[in-house]
Amino acid sequence: MAIVFFVRSKNANILRPPLSSIAGSTVDQAPNKITFFEWLTPLVASGKKTITIRDESESHYVPGTRVDVHTLEKDEYVCQIDIVSVEKIGFDDINEEHAAQEFIPLEELKPLIREIYPNDQDFYVITYTLVA
Repeated sequence: MAIVFFVRSKNANILRPPLSSIAGSTVDQAPNKITFFEWLTPLVASGKKTITIRDESESHYVPGTRVDVHTLEKDEYVCQIDIVSVEKIGFDDINEEHAAQEFIPLEELKPLIREIYPNDQDFYVITYTLVA
């Protein structure tokens, strides 16, 4: 499976090639499920939370695909989201904009990420939209 990264500067739009132009990636190969802690799923289902920050092992989502959201603890279905982009980011580059998109204050977000991924420095911002 190909890993696709979209890099942007603060003032540039993310360019997303169509899936057919991404070498080695197809909708069939893309993950079709993503899990969130149960306490976060109301934020996802309401559309308030629009990104998730994951490590490399959870970075293989493909822009343009639709995935089912489930709770991590009980594997209960919550809703569907469309993957918009996947961007690599360093831990030190996680900022207030990311916190706002996560719908978690930055002073809570960074310790939470560190608790989940204690030794990682590189992460992946998965941007998504709620399917109405």
